[in-house]
Amino acid sequence: MKITKGFPGLIKDNFPDVGIPLPGISGNLLQGENCQLVFMEFDEDFNAPPHRHKAHWGMVLEGEAEMTISGETQVYGPGEFYIVPEDAEHSARIKKGTRSIDIWFDKDYMTVAPD
Repeated sequence: MKITKGFPGLIKDNFPDVGIPLPGISGNLLQGENCQLVFMEFDEDFNAPPHRHKAHWGMVLEGEAEMTISGETQVYGPGEFYIVPEDAEHSARIKKGTRSIDIWFDKDYMTVAPD
């Protein structure tokens, strides 16, 4: 089954929305003790400027993500994953229609959207 129309109700109904204050980006948060897993959906092109944080692992399920990590740029497509080491400067260009699963190894990186 493809997820072109987004993640299934099983995900959306059981995990809270992430509070991302940017248009065209949504996600559902699974909170761990020391990390966060987010089912991400990009309904618009997204460009993240260079930034740093704790380690981050992501896998593209559909669409395309161009990541520049520590000065090296690579394009990731369905089934491919990337690793951003802790404190590595990185940026991203993510195409509209991309769906991914991302884990931030920081228990407080994302917040739940207000009701």
